Amino acid sequence: MLVSTKKIHANLTSLGQRLGFAVTKEVDDSLLRVRLDEGYRPRIDLMWSLALTDTQREALAIVLDRKLDDVRHLPVVGIEIEGSQPSTKTMGADVANLAALGAPLGLLVVSEEGEANIYRRATRAIRTVRRSFGDHRIVPAEASWFEGLSERSWPSALSSIPVPLGGTAAGGENLAWSRETREKVRRLGTAAGFVVAEPYTPGVLDLTYGLLQGRGEMKHTVDPVHGIRRPISKSSEYLTECKIDMAWLMPLPAGLRIFLEELDRFDPSLREHGILFSEQWGHCAVAAFELESSSGKHAGGGLLNLAAHGVVGVVLTRTGDGTSAMRRALRTYQPTLGVRNVFVKEMP
Repeated sequence: MLVSTKKIHANLTSLGQRLGFAVTKEVDDSLLRVRLDEGYRPRIDLMWSLALTDTQREALAIVLDRKLDDVRHLPVVGIEIEGSQPSTKTMGADVANLAALGAPLGLLVVSEEGEANIYRRATRAIRTVRRSFGDHRIVPAEASWFEGLSERSWPSALSSIPVPLGGTAAGGENLAWSRETREKVRRLGTAAGFVVAEPYTPGVLDLTYGLLQGRGEMKHTVDPVHGIRRPISKSSEYLTECKIDMAWLMPLPAGLRIFLEELDRFDPSLREHGILFSEQWGHCAVAAFELESSSGKHAGGGLLNLAAHGVVGVVLTRTGDGTSAMRRALRTYQPTLGVRNVFVKEMP
């Protein structure tokens, strides 16, 4: 490892620790291992992680139907570091590794000292992967930004999480079964120390709409037969509203959001291009749940929401037939849409 690269590692290690994270490299004892293929584990330079308590690990083991005895932490930020002159394909592989890892946030750190204009290449690589493979939350960063940040003092408290309470049955649910199942999962999550949101509405969709609305009036076609177009007046007219039945949330260190605001300040285009919304990083949806007493296209849409907005997603099903149908849907979607972080749990 080059001396300059070692310095970048040291700065990011110090910064992660000052923000309140444990700095790790090992994936096998993290929650992310449940979503990774046994044949290939991405090698990541650094991860900023939060410890999972024994009760949190046991609760996750129950809803995932997995043995998690040696799982100790949840990586929140995965970091790839390029301190020299990587090829564009190498940086593409860095982005792919971060996406495969599945940490809620990824950083691709490059050094202009190692190569002029490498930051622009890294940013293009990330935009290209997002255009081709979806909204992976991976952010480019320049190594010099961290020199001052790694020496700062950061808030030691955790962020607060305002959450709605009191979900009701939706399109795929049986009312009596739904009430009982919700109560079981709610009680399990609360006892484990998670913040239970019911329903859980990811904030990134409203933030995306607000960003685009700020660029000028947007219109949509409301009557395709007669060609009538009208202004888009709210988020739900631009993006399909996403309400996940329930989620177990973990508050993140308050300093993380402030750190990401600093990245916004270093490069305002991160927000302008929709790559980074710092205000959404007050919490992490560790597990997201959809309750489905039937199968079909409604249930299939739920799979996509879980994959996009939870570190792990769990479809809770009522019957053996419903469980089999959901697992078939998962196998169908996985080759093209990923959803490797979604699991099916039968709750008769």
